[in-house]
Amino acid sequence: MKSDEYTIRPPQTQEEWEIIPGLLMDYKHEFDDETCFISFEEELADIRKVYTASGNYFIVASENSGKKIVGCVGMRTFSPGVAEMKRLYVVPSHRGNQLGKKLALEIISYAKENNFNAMLLDTMYEMRAAQRLYQQLGFSIVAPYHDQDPSKVVCYEKKFI
Repeated sequence: MKSDEYTIRPPQTQEEWEIIPGLLMDYKHEFDDETCFISFEEELADIRKVYTASGNYFIVASENSGKKIVGCVGMRTFSPGVAEMKRLYVVPSHRGNQLGKKLALEIISYAKENNFNAMLLDTMYEMRAAQRLYQQLGFSIVAPYHDQDPSKVVCYEKKFI
């Protein structure tokens, strides 16, 4: 996906994959809560391997002008036919440009094209803008699907069929 300001695509070089952990650490540091960051360090240790494994996918948003990566989102296979959206993040200076929505739509489209029937995700209660986005995109609140504290996490599902 390409717009006037951003291109949404998979990371293309080892250098781009090496930028992503720093971007996601910035994401983690915005919140003083470990709730959505279970096994986060393990994931970041070899993020390329995690998201290039069969059934998984990762995309970034890069500025067309400077090619700087300013957003990302991943998808992992949760169970047969069910994907899980992970790590949707846009750097604060680029928020308000519908970039989170564009990234989410692209990862949803990828899941549909690859024969997933549904997508799950979790988010923290304080992430109000993210929750509004997920609801606009047709996600519905569901019970926690991991060993999650329902007082801290809101889980969503979108069925494709």
